[in-house]
Amino acid sequence: MLRISIILCLLLMLVTGRSYSASIIDILEEYREKSELSKKTRLESEGHLIVLTREDLERMQAYTLEDVLKIVRFFILQKNMLGENVIAYATMYPINNTTIRLYINDHEVSSVYRRTPFPIWGEIPLDFVDHIEIYQGESAIRFNNETAGLIIKLYTKPPERENGGYLGTFLTSRKGYGLNTYYGKELDDYTSFFIFTGKNYIRWKKYRNDSKDIRQEIGNFFTYTYFRYKDILFEYSGMYKEADLFRGLAYRGAPDKDDFEGKHNYISITSKHLEDKSLKLILFYDDIKSMSYQETLTPSNFIIVANPTEYVKGYTANLYEKRYGVELYKTFNKSSNELFLGLKYQRSWYKIDDIRIGGSSLFTQNSENLYSIFIENSYYFSPENMLIAGFKYDRYERKKQFRDINGLTARVGIILFSNQFISFKSFASVYYTPPVFVEISTQPTLRKQRNKIWTSEITFKGRKHKFGILGGYAITKNQIVLNPVTLSYYNEDTILRYKFISFDYHLKLGKESKLDLNYFLADTNFDDVELGPDQGGHIKLFYSRNRFDLYTGFVYRKGYKVSSYKIKDGYDLTTAITYHIDDSKEISLKGDNLLNKALKTPTLIDSFKYSTIDRRFTIIFKWFF
Repeated sequence: MLRISIILCLLLMLVTGRSYSASIIDILEEYREKSELSKKTRLESEGHLIVLTREDLERMQAYTLEDVLKIVRFFILQKNMLGENVIAYATMYPINNTTIRLYINDHEVSSVYRRTPFPIWGEIPLDFVDHIEIYQGESAIRFNNETAGLIIKLYTKPPERENGGYLGTFLTSRKGYGLNTYYGKELDDYTSFFIFTGKNYIRWKKYRNDSKDIRQEIGNFFTYTYFRYKDILFEYSGMYKEADLFRGLAYRGAPDKDDFEGKHNYISITSKHLEDKSLKLILFYDDIKSMSYQETLTPSNFIIVANPTEYVKGYTANLYEKRYGVELYKTFNKSSNELFLGLKYQRSWYKIDDIRIGGSSLFTQNSENLYSIFIENSYYFSPENMLIAGFKYDRYERKKQFRDINGLTARVGIILFSNQFISFKSFASVYYTPPVFVEISTQPTLRKQRNKIWTSEITFKGRKHKFGILGGYAITKNQIVLNPVTLSYYNEDTILRYKFISFDYHLKLGKESKLDLNYFLADTNFDDVELGPDQGGHIKLFYSRNRFDLYTGFVYRKGYKVSSYKIKDGYDLTTAITYHIDDSKEISLKGDNLLNKALKTPTLIDSFKYSTIDRRFTIIFKWFF
């Protein structure tokens, strides 16, 4: 239909004798934008949306997930003492965040025990990704996920659009490297496949803490396979990671020996049924294994471990996790109404073998069954204006001394496009956050968090300009908090009140150039406690001319004072310049943290502070064939 419209417009220009050299460019640009895959996958009803298109990712030269996470409003990307990426809410300290959901297409990747994807998936390569959608606004019901504050969806490159291969490589000034390749093809109208494999090695600068040298080195191997036949889709992916544990859990300096190995493999089968393809069935299976090892050989030093909390000379922890389940979705469409129903069953299991040197070794296992049902209704009182209402009921059945949990999520919203210049969104949710295994293993009587949140977003659009304001207010009762002394979790008696606001401005500078500005603020009622930045923002400039692409990103995070440590304001400047050698080959030079002033993170154990992103330079070569 869009192609027919373009042809009719061109014929009209010819008939009327109108000059159309400028108009044809505008029309072709509109067609390109509307044909983007993100236009087909995004769900405006599920929250406040940030989209990074394929073109954005390529010009940013974003080759791992952390290149994207560091610019998300209201969140702070930092590394914890184990060297794991943690994306924490503004004002919060970067510990285990169990409310971030990472998807590859429709499959969520996260661990069973800690309920976070980042220990293994934090440096996933992005060469196989077509676009990224980030949903903000708590508890999007339609994804049928466990409670989430942020949903990140990586959509893979469709083989029917590729119909060819790719080879990419990079080298960094920190002696890091990467090699990625894929091949995708549509064999006929019913069959297509896509295969990706990649390996990277990432190395950070050397720090010194209490006479100990600290340098993190991470090696990743990733593979992804997609095969479609008619209405059946098979996906397999595996992420394999080897790393050291950075600062570790040593009382002083760092461990003398440390190591981490992690593997996560999953299979997902999706099928669509009925004549209108309105019934979708998903089967999935995840197998996760990880090993952590730390040891100190210094007599005056020791390793701090939890559950139970002990000071030991070392430990080796082997964690085995499995998850499998089924999801069923049905859509009922009428002229002005869409009803979406979903069911989910998921079984999760873990086992820990924790052998401690000079302490109590731990051997434990547990499992849970999760049953979910949800319904969401969207009523359209005009093609682009809708009312949304939905609820979701979950039941967690857990073994041994861990209590079962029943949870209800309810959500209402409205989306208005009063005209082409103004749009408005508003959502209100009542939801819960269940304690996960890593939390209840330290305190079996933990209660679920009870949350309420309201968010609103208004956007003003012009021909080349767009300005938006997003704000919200959240209330949390029974907040689950980590005690830094005992390393056990507890429910905080004081109600948490969290408010936030963001200002976004977009300027289209030309056919392929644009400028994005953001500034956000967040605040809580705990005025006497500072654990992270409460303000931040970014500037993103995309510029193209002839065979050159330029990207410049500037990320700001306000400094803060925690305990006796003062953290300075963070300024992270990234620049990438790409030269297109021909239609199939390109070479890029990228610089990260060019000012060497990115935000630092304190350990809270000692005076050690470190950056999440080091200053480094990267040369990247890509070949499409």
